[in-house]
Amino acid sequence: MLTPILAADIQDLVTNFGLHTDAFIAHLIAFCILAAVIVCFGIKPIFKQLEERRQRIQEGEEMHARSQQELADVKLTSEKILDEARESGKKEVEQARETAARLQADLSAKASAEAQAVIENAHKQAEMDTQREKDALKGEFARLVAEATTRVTGKVLSDADHRAINAEAINSL
Repeated sequence: MLTPILAADIQDLVTNFGLHTDAFIAHLIAFCILAAVIVCFGIKPIFKQLEERRQRIQEGEEMHARSQQELADVKLTSEKILDEARESGKKEVEQARETAARLQADLSAKASAEAQAVIENAHKQAEMDTQREKDALKGEFARLVAEATTRVTGKVLSDADHRAINAEAINSL
């Protein structure tokens, strides 16, 4: 029932609009060729470029993710290295302090020993000076005794007398 109406409508279209089958088929073939050329030389290269661009963007995102991970690894490694350097620095400072303390103790002991040696040397020198002064005083005392004896006795004493008086005076001291 619908087919005869449709067929009549198609006939009216053909007669009213002047549809020619030969021209229609030629235009249809030209359209298909034109569509094929556009698809082959226009759309496919564009889709190919879009796909390449999508792949480059994806590779860039992957590279960005890798570089972020590498950056995090580098930061972690640098923190470890800095921590090790800090610990090493602390150990070296502590060793330097210990060495300085030992050196100070050694120098203090050495200075103390040198001071003790200087004091002992000064005591020895003082004793030697005291002994020299005593000897000088004894000699002076003996001379004064001999001179006093000469004045008291009125006689000139010989060298043997001087020695005897000096020996007696020294022994009495």
